[in-house]
Amino acid sequence: MSIIHYPTLHETSGLPSLAFTSSPRTRESWYEIDLGAIRHNYRQLRAHLPDTVKIFACLKRNGYGCGAGPVAHALAAEGADGFAVASLPDAIAIRETGVDHPILLYPGPLPASAQAVESLELTVTVSSLDELEHWRAALSTTRIFVKVDLGFFRAGATPQEIGRILSAAYAYNDVELQGLYAHLSELPTSSSSAAEEQFARMQRVLAQAESAGTRPPLVMMSSTEGVLRYPLMDLDAVDPGALFIGLPETDHPARPIALRPALKAISTPLVAVKRIDASLGPIPDIPAFRPGMTIGILGMGWGDGLPRKVSSQAAGLVRGQRARLLPPAHLEHLRIDLTDVPDARFGDQVLLLGQQGNEIITLEEVAAQWSTDVVGLYAQLRDHIPRVYS
Repeated sequence: MSIIHYPTLHETSGLPSLAFTSSPRTRESWYEIDLGAIRHNYRQLRAHLPDTVKIFACLKRNGYGCGAGPVAHALAAEGADGFAVASLPDAIAIRETGVDHPILLYPGPLPASAQAVESLELTVTVSSLDELEHWRAALSTTRIFVKVDLGFFRAGATPQEIGRILSAAYAYNDVELQGLYAHLSELPTSSSSAAEEQFARMQRVLAQAESAGTRPPLVMMSSTEGVLRYPLMDLDAVDPGALFIGLPETDHPARPIALRPALKAISTPLVAVKRIDASLGPIPDIPAFRPGMTIGILGMGWGDGLPRKVSSQAAGLVRGQRARLLPPAHLEHLRIDLTDVPDARFGDQVLLLGQQGNEIITLEEVAAQWSTDVVGLYAQLRDHIPRVYS
């Protein structure tokens, strides 16, 4: 494992820093992220795409909790063409690693952030003529991707409006129209036939743009599920995200890609160990508490992303043995039953995810304990917990 440090933008360019770096030396809990797995997943995708199709890696939510900067640095080294994020801190984190690839901002940042957008050479998303005018008023050169809504009912212009936006963008000398993109609907009513209907809408949008001479140079609409299920939707570029951390997001891939999980371990120390005796008074009427047991206190709690309700199946690995986690969880601490691990000591590391000796706690197991799915588990990783990279 290693701690990766990059010079920050405020150290090199005078831009205010919006983040800080940390390490297990300053806090004894950490997430272990396998950059080798992320590189492997990228290579798997690249091998299944035509050479002409570009890859814009979607690293929203701090690279799905894995650290947008280090993940982007690894993917840039593998050959990624660009990146897409939904927040300025994620874009800053990528630039801080020295990555100078194109970065597309999904809807989120507003024209009030124009100074940072220009300093970082970012491309903004435009979904209406009104948005275009607001960004033009704030930026000296407005680099844009236009977004079209094909039936997701989220950000993006309707297919009926898209032609007017493209024409307006091409009419301005201070606007650089770099591309057009869409995202397939993830609404519960979506189906494979709905995806085909959305693709047909995109084809009509592109045919009209071709006829009007306003087709942008880059068009993309495939995130993780799309790029794995619908090869015909590759177009000029794809922008998957979950794929790079090891999640296919579909049970029916047309492309047989073998993915590896990026999140390898969640580790926290024993900050206290003691045997319960009669001097503490009555045993609490809480499941699994009993006289004479040995309990440990972990240095993580629900303020660190752990669930407030502790599952009866929740466990940690201590000295290669499973030990039950005990309710209730607290803001920064959690109890663990060490009665059957008599060698456990203050300072021992406890894995809440990962492998210790012959025992393993899987991502799927932890996600079930946290009442979510695996992508939801990644989303609950907290930015104040240090990451170590292997």
